[in-house]
Amino acid sequence: MRRMLALGLVWGMLGCSGAGEQGPTLPVLEVGAPLDATFAARAREIASQYKAWGRVDDELRWAPFLCRQPMPASAHVSASGHANTHGQKLYSVFVRDRERYPADSQVGQVVVKESFVPERVEQAAPFDQTTAQNVEADHFHPYVVKDGVTYRAGAPAGLFVMFKLSPTTVGTDRGWVYATVNTAGEVSAAGRIASCMTCHEEAEHDRLFGVQTSPY
Repeated sequence: MRRMLALGLVWGMLGCSGAGEQGPTLPVLEVGAPLDATFAARAREIASQYKAWGRVDDELRWAPFLCRQPMPASAHVSASGHANTHGQKLYSVFVRDRERYPADSQVGQVVVKESFVPERVEQAAPFDQTTAQNVEADHFHPYVVKDGVTYRAGAPAGLFVMFKLSPTTVGTDRGWVYATVNTAGEVSAAGRIASCMTCHEEAEHDRLFGVQTSPY
């Protein structure tokens, strides 16, 4: 039976309207969104592990030998034009195999987007440098400027997960599985989510748009 799955988050993966002054209401996932038990179990496992991988654009973790001051990860503005999916969110990306992201994803690759409700602020607070010397720390400066306005990553809005299996795996998008995990840690959808597939089939890198890993 088709049913509406209420989310404590909205679906949004990499690359698929800008942050608003106020956070959007949390909508309902599309009718008939899949919830494959095997894929959901893997999504729950990923949700418990991804923090250890580090944020993909955290230079303090990944590039400590640059000939300039490495930068912490920052918030990004969703490029989605769909307010009822993942538009109007800020996000940060974690990747299991950073060296192969985004252009050379192999079976086993995992991408996790943490999403946040945007909060408009007057200016960004200075980055806390006390963690800069600790390579294993989480270096995240939760601010971004969009059209001259500064936003801060506010309340969490859930996780958005993509993981890659063999392209012949039944129930996947050429091997890719999409999943959503709400703020309570519950998997809300897992499998071939139509709205995600429609967006990501336009991605340049095998269903991945990619996020800039360095501001330079």
